[in-house]
Amino acid sequence: MESFPIESLPTAGDIHMACFTAVKNAPDLKEKLQNQDKSLTFAIVESNLIMDVFQLLLAATKAAHDNEAGKLATQTISSEIIYNLSPSKNIAESLKRFGITEDTTSMIAIKIGGNPDAIMEEMSKTVEGNLVSFSKLDQEKDMSKLRQYYKIDPKVTEDKDILNWIVGAIAMKNVQ
Repeated sequence: MESFPIESLPTAGDIHMACFTAVKNAPDLKEKLQNQDKSLTFAIVESNLIMDVFQLLLAATKAAHDNEAGKLATQTISSEIIYNLSPSKNIAESLKRFGITEDTTSMIAIKIGGNPDAIMEEMSKTVEGNLVSFSKLDQEKDMSKLRQYYKIDPKVTEDKDILNWIVGAIAMKNVQ
């Protein structure tokens, strides 16, 4: 698990993220999410739609700020993180695209605030899979879905340029 401070909002606590592969209990986790089970206290994201950790940090930081301001578009900070990953303002579409499915085998768990050791223990007990380094993201990404969801120009081919496109799409979502 990796932890990152939110320097612009230190009272929110750190952003904690863990990447899991070979996940065996995605159907159970999906059911918990659909039932809004309060025992699931972190966001779970499809890892194949994540180009870089920065994408997650942007979404989580925005969620923390919106939570602090009392302006969440969704019901929880966890669902807000997933919603913020999407360039779409449609909440249901965002959660469907970036949340997990019953067939998910690779995912990222994200939580804002709390004790890192307790969070790691909770994530490891909840997600039945192998904890791996975020360097595995390069092997996991689904470029065709990323291009489709973020409407990335086919001429854009360099990873850094694709990430810039994604970050721009996320940042511009709520600009009128």
